Amino acid sequence: MRIIDNIKNNHNQSIQSILITADQMILASPFLIEEFDEFVHDVAELGVKSIVLLTTLKDNSPDLFKKANSLYSFCTSCVQNSINFEVRVDNKLHGKIYIALKDTSPIKGIITSANFTDNGLKYSHEWGIEIDDKDLLQSLIIDLMKVSTDPLTNKEIELIVKAIDDYSKENPPIREPKPKLEITRYINDKMKVEIPKVARTEQIDLPDDTRYFLKPVGSSDYPFDETRKLSETIQEMHFSKRKPNAVRPGDILICYGVGTTKLLGYFRVLNEPFLLPDENTRWPWAVDSENLSPKYSLGWSSFNNTLSSAQSSYGYDKELTYVGGRSLGALNFGADKIRLNESFAQHLINTIEQEVK
Repeated sequence: MRIIDNIKNNHNQSIQSILITADQMILASPFLIEEFDEFVHDVAELGVKSIVLLTTLKDNSPDLFKKANSLYSFCTSCVQNSINFEVRVDNKLHGKIYIALKDTSPIKGIITSANFTDNGLKYSHEWGIEIDDKDLLQSLIIDLMKVSTDPLTNKEIELIVKAIDDYSKENPPIREPKPKLEITRYINDKMKVEIPKVARTEQIDLPDDTRYFLKPVGSSDYPFDETRKLSETIQEMHFSKRKPNAVRPGDILICYGVGTTKLLGYFRVLNEPFLLPDENTRWPWAVDSENLSPKYSLGWSSFNNTLSSAQSSYGYDKELTYVGGRSLGALNFGADKIRLNESFAQHLINTIEQEVK
């Protein structure tokens, strides 16, 4: 038994570590990440062939809007990575449990406070216990299956997602303004010092809450070859079937060309995602974005800055993504973006800026 946390390590790494010799996992969490692409790809690389997902689907819950994206992403990511999957529902679920199995027998498990969300996996202060008592884990699995529904059929999942989507179109969620009530100023002298943020690029002053995404441009059917250019001013960026809720105005899209994998520049999102008139297109969602590196984008093909060279100069052993992943492989399996950690994002931005100084 050992204690795991998000202080000395993180839950994403701990979950993946118990899956190294596993071929199946059980994931139970009431709240879920909206995009499973990266996680499913990473565990598939470890050898996981089957995932059982237990979560909540409560009537009239605001969480349903995010859960539709979660279910869609989970199912499509599993299909793309040749992983068998089940989705079960337990509307009284509050615990968070992650179990690794080999040949249907449990190996290790994690019982924790950490939801399967970006914050729960890495950023919030969460603690859990990793156990390897196979009898206890087997008993826990029996209980989980007993209190949850039978696996949902693909048709049932499709109907659930469609019902949520249809409601969202007719009743867009209303964002209530956050109160401006500062309390921490009374205890600033008692607050623990945070780890300093990485140095930001001098060229562009970006707010502290900026999110960074790596964004492919082009497709396998229509690669972004060296004759193509992105706008030097405002560029419309396209996303796949699901609304990219994680992308918001002010965020940064660092783009690369499908085919060459060369960096194309970086762009600031200007508006909320909008649906294009032709919903049958492969990339029906879009945002307008401002090119923050117009000189580089004009001559991108003359620079030899590929994803591989950028990762090499950054360090192959370092974390790249927001939840601590060291691989960008999910982009090869249909992901339309990956959220990066700030350090690697700044490395890519600095790589771009160095070329046009």
